[in-house]
Amino acid sequence: MMVAHEHPDRDYMVFFEHYKPVCIDLGTAAFANLSAEFLLSDPQPAVTFVIGSSSSIQNGSYNEMSLMMLRNHLTASIISGIPSEPSLDDVRRIVNTLKQDAPNEVVAIGGGSVIDAAKAAYLSYQTGLDVSELFGANVASSRFPDRKFKSIIAVPTTAGTGSEVTPYACIVDSASGVKRMLSEKQIIPRIALINPDYCITMPQSLTVSTAIDAMVHSIEALLNTAPAGVEALSDYWPVRAVELIVNALPDAVNDPKNQLAREHLSVAATLGGAAIAVRPTSLPHLTSFSLYGKLPHGLAVGLLLPPFWRYYAELPQVAEQTMKLAGIFPSASARTTPEDVISAAEAFIVRFSGVRSLASLDFFTPDFVKKIAADAVKNPVKLLSAPRPVSVEEAPRIIESILS
Repeated sequence: MMVAHEHPDRDYMVFFEHYKPVCIDLGTAAFANLSAEFLLSDPQPAVTFVIGSSSSIQNGSYNEMSLMMLRNHLTASIISGIPSEPSLDDVRRIVNTLKQDAPNEVVAIGGGSVIDAAKAAYLSYQTGLDVSELFGANVASSRFPDRKFKSIIAVPTTAGTGSEVTPYACIVDSASGVKRMLSEKQIIPRIALINPDYCITMPQSLTVSTAIDAMVHSIEALLNTAPAGVEALSDYWPVRAVELIVNALPDAVNDPKNQLAREHLSVAATLGGAAIAVRPTSLPHLTSFSLYGKLPHGLAVGLLLPPFWRYYAELPQVAEQTMKLAGIFPSASARTTPEDVISAAEAFIVRFSGVRSLASLDFFTPDFVKKIAADAVKNPVKLLSAPRPVSVEEAPRIIESILS
């Protein structure tokens, strides 16, 4: 059901205004609002900023951050150069700086990987545990049941992961050659400052990859009605996120400076993040962890989605959820069956990714499929969160069968 709002095309403002876990601020005044937040603190906080690469200079966020620091005479340090696929050592580098500087505010400015790294590092710093000890679900809360941990402030400069509103952090475990995930409610950022203008300088390939990532989040959340707590999010918002992406991505590709398209992609990413915070991603994202370094994350999950979606859709409740997306994706067919919808979504992903199929990729060999299936057991939380739960014992066989 459409949510009433005085600006129908911006109905998502209702969601942002009433979303409890995170204070979401959408607009161009990110650092002005951050400045106000710090000015209200007494005493003024010591702040550590965690940023990525040179993209923060290109998109203007670094300059705005620097001006805000000067105007407020902030005691601040900057940790820069966090890569797009942060490893355990990258997180440890942040932790070592936090130990030296002892900040009482941590602000992450960058894409989802920078935000993930900052979330993991701030938790590691506060618990005293190495990040490798935090993988899994609510490890810190279980180890320290009486402690309250502080979370970061997030300023996303891409529109994909939704990390600014999620309890997840995905970090590369170089030794095992796979990403691993920690899930902890207390790392959900307390403030998300979303300025879509920071996305204008994104390369087209990154615009596409991040948008597809957000779209897959939203679809996986829509299909995943099994977890407890799903009543906290109506189906309207994941569907709305998909609709925003399908309509805005062509405009953002054709005109990167289209501000409305950029806003819609940023909004969709945050909506997708809020959706997976209560209805987690599962097999497409789980298996994508083995593709890091081989394919951009968004394209990986996009190409992995259709085979797993078809596997899920054999369940009547998933088929029913699938039909809520009927009519959103461009298609010549009538889209009267779940397969029609899945095929239309698949065609949209292929159109923008430029990749015909997983099988068309040189590295996607039978041996690599076996590796993906074997790697899956390293993140068992996602096996159990699937719309059709997969046991650790059966996971390699089932996943290999689906991807073959």
